[in-house]
Amino acid sequence: MFRPRVLLSLLAALVATGGVAAAGALLRDEPPARVKAAPEPSTTTTTVTPTTTTLPPATTTTAPGPLQQQPPPVELPPLPPDGIGPGSDRLLVQVYEQRLADVRFDPGKLDGAWDQAMTYAVHGLQHFRGAPVSGRLFEEDRLALQTLQYPAPLVQPNPYVPTPEPNRTEIDITRGVLTLYEGSQVRLISTISTGSGEHYCYNSPRDNPTERICEFATTPSGRFTYTFFYDGWHKSPLGQLYNPYYFNKGIAVHGYQEVPPYPASHGCVRIPMHTAEYFHTLVDNKDAVYVFGGQDAVITSRTPIGGGPPATGPPPDAIPPPGEPTPPPPPDPIPVV
Repeated sequence: MFRPRVLLSLLAALVATGGVAAAGALLRDEPPARVKAAPEPSTTTTTVTPTTTTLPPATTTTAPGPLQQQPPPVELPPLPPDGIGPGSDRLLVQVYEQRLADVRFDPGKLDGAWDQAMTYAVHGLQHFRGAPVSGRLFEEDRLALQTLQYPAPLVQPNPYVPTPEPNRTEIDITRGVLTLYEGSQVRLISTISTGSGEHYCYNSPRDNPTERICEFATTPSGRFTYTFFYDGWHKSPLGQLYNPYYFNKGIAVHGYQEVPPYPASHGCVRIPMHTAEYFHTLVDNKDAVYVFGGQDAVITSRTPIGGGPPATGPPPDAIPPPGEPTPPPPPDPIPVV
């Protein structure tokens, strides 16, 4: 049962914020200085060559610069032994939606309805904690949320990065988490799915291909920069990417219908669709992207061919073949199938 003072304070907070709000809107609106409009689709592509630097192992040394602001502790209502999930009490769910949004996870609408967006936010929390990923909230999650503190950033001063950029994206493949920093402060934490390690093949180049290339699906580590955003669905030889923001040749952060709590892509960084709706407004071309825990791309074979249509490859969600102009000239937006 709720303690009366806890329930009243939580209800007051929810009423003060209008009861039903979108966590994504909160993430978009604070602070306004960095928000930018999505570019209009164009048939002309401007490409900025990404820079790549091999990163040394992450350290726990505190980075110089502005102190990282930490969420204040709160008291949350206790959870039943079997936790909460789809179909749970809406008032209780709404309290936890609000807390997740406050600590920069994105549960979608703050309406008390446990939907896929809420499940992905819980995945992100459990990845962040290094806990088993269940998609439900349990008592140990409540305790963690009450006093949640952000760890030291993965990017620390070193010979390669004397001063970490205040606006950057850190992708932790080992934990399955993307953390976006703005002004050296945590702006967004999201669950992700990266390269599965599976073997796949494709024809290259796309038009009038001359060879068939086979490689393993990996997301390489390193320092990169955002180079190109495509508004809407972007078709690649192996599938479609929603609102992709490219940062390493054909590798992008993009929305996808399924973001399982394990590596499942061909190398791209999948994020939930509701987060992909606004992610591109939080970053800019040339903003730094750091990938930790990845594996180098390994091409296993290159076989000459006489031409023919591009390979369809395994299930959708892929990176355009490396070595081609990146990103390719955008086609007309392709609706999801």
